[in-house]
This record gives sequence, structure tokens and C-alpha cells, in this order.
Amino acid sequence: MLGIDIVDLKDPSFKERNERTLDLIKNEGDTHLDHPYLFWLLWSAKEAVFKCRREPINFSPTKIPIQLSIQNDKVSFKSDDLAGSIIIEDEYILAICGDLTDIEHHIFIKDNDNWSESIRFMIIEYFRELGHDYHIGSDDLNLPIIEPSKKEISISHHGRYGAVAFSKSLL
Repeated sequence: MLGIDIVDLKDPSFKERNERTLDLIKNEGDTHLDHPYLFWLLWSAKEAVFKCRREPINFSPTKIPIQLSIQNDKVSFKSDDLAGSIIIEDEYILAICGDLTDIEHHIFIKDNDNWSESIRFMIIEYFRELGHDYHIGSDDLNLPIIEPSKKEISISHHGRYGAVAFSKSLL
């Protein structure tokens, strides 16, 4: 299982979040860090956990507890039996959830306005450049997988950025 979420910190529609907006996604099991992007750290971790669980339900951030921690300037998180890490760059926040020793990821930069379709094409091209003839399909729950191997992948996009997480075995 794996999950990924990306937040474009320079998106023109990006809005500062405060304690009031934080209340809209909080779970009583959340633990916090003193960080200027706390809302987005929690949001991206909750999205990554949701995608990692691969459940056919609507995303409800208040139902996902996140315990954030920081050690040696690296942010990590836990949610029940799942764990992940968060990468904070000047331009984006990226959360990855699952067995981090088996997960690879790649980040894409938007090249047109139809992101949902475009990112799938970019993922296929990325694998082609690595010498693999894959395409993206769906499992029984209509969640993304790589064909023909039927291995799960996780896809995210926001603003100018897109990202995919996949098992190292696909390389």
C-alpha cells in the first residue's frame, strides 16, 4: 500500500490557513508541530494516508488521525498502523505514506490545463523513458494501477505540480 499528496505552495489560489480552517480537518488524535504550514502538513499527510488505505469512500480528513513529528529537520507522520514522511520545499509540500523502503516517487510540472489527463500521460512517458511499456488502468475499486503488472500507484496533483508514488519493483 502506498499513498501520495502534493500541495503547490505557490498556487495563485493558495490561501493562508488559520486555526479556524485547521478545525475543519482536525481529528482528536492529531498531534501538532509549531509550523507555519501546519494545515498543509496535516492535510497532505491525511490525503496520503487516505490514498494508502485504498478504500472506496469519500475523503474525510476529520476521520484520519495524524501524529506529526520532526527529527533532524525531517518531518514524519503516523496514523494508526501507517507511517510516512513529508518533504517541504520552497515550492511544494509532498507527503508519502506506506512502506518507505519500497516506494519511489516522481514529481511532474504542469504543461497544460487538463491536469487529470495530462499527468497520466506524463507518468506513462516517465516509465517509457526508463524502458518500461506500462499504461495506467484501474483496479476493482476504480483506483489507479500500472498495467500489465496490476501494481498499485498513487497519483496527486495541485497547482503546477503532479506526483506519482509506486513500488520500486516497477523499475
